[in-house]
Amino acid sequence: MDALLKFITCGSVDDGKSTLIGHILYDAKLLFTDQEQALVLDSKVGSRGGALDYSLLLDGLMAEREQGITIDVAYRYFTTENRSFIAADTPGHEEYTRNMAVGASFADLAVILVDASQGVLTQTRRHTRICSLMGIRHFVFAVNKMDLVNYREDIFKKIQKDIKILLAEFNYKSAVLIPVSATEGDNITRKSLRMPWYHGPQLLSYLEQIDVSEDPSDAGFTMPVQRVCRPDLTFRGFQGQIESGEIAVGDEITVLPSREKALVSDIYEGDRCVEKSTAGHAVTICLD
Repeated sequence: MDALLKFITCGSVDDGKSTLIGHILYDAKLLFTDQEQALVLDSKVGSRGGALDYSLLLDGLMAEREQGITIDVAYRYFTTENRSFIAADTPGHEEYTRNMAVGASFADLAVILVDASQGVLTQTRRHTRICSLMGIRHFVFAVNKMDLVNYREDIFKKIQKDIKILLAEFNYKSAVLIPVSATEGDNITRKSLRMPWYHGPQLLSYLEQIDVSEDPSDAGFTMPVQRVCRPDLTFRGFQGQIESGEIAVGDEITVLPSREKALVSDIYEGDRCVEKSTAGHAVTICLD
């Protein structure tokens, strides 16, 4: 099992992604004293009547706090007794889907939030598809806001059925559903006594134990494209970081989701033209 887990939180707008990560940081006592004090003070002028607003730990841009949404990708680095984490909190609004895709390009696991009072929405399906296209094979569906539906088991089971149908479209290695309340802390870092019908893991303990390591024999070349570089009409390069495998000039690659085949004509690492590159390098690839 890798000591470091890189994961993304995504889902539809206002599903509680920032609140979820904020509550993990707070409950696991991963904040400095001044951060806790700032959270208490900022929450007093917020919209929750003085109750702690954990999303403030993630939504740092002024525009995000004013609009109550995440716009940019917020990265948080934290360590528990069992594991180190890099969490990418990504925007749920359709207008910022590109930012969400950038966050997914680095992750090994996706925590996809579903509002228990809304169910599986279009943006939930879209983000699941993007994560799959980016090579993520491990999923956690956090059915959030269970407190708003009185912690009802039948609502959770209905969403569970819809997610199973959704996942049938994709290739994945693991998927688990966890009913949570990001504001109240149910099943985030400790077992909820308000959902005795649920016998699965809590979110943080599951993230500490999940093995996302890949079999080296199965690792082919993968590179999520983060940007197309086209300074003039004579040059077009696809830029990104190689996630696995290696690539060389003359190799044939498959472009997803179109599944078109193409030959690699040039590879650049920065301004340097190279014949071959491997996982971990940021490259620009030109295709014939």
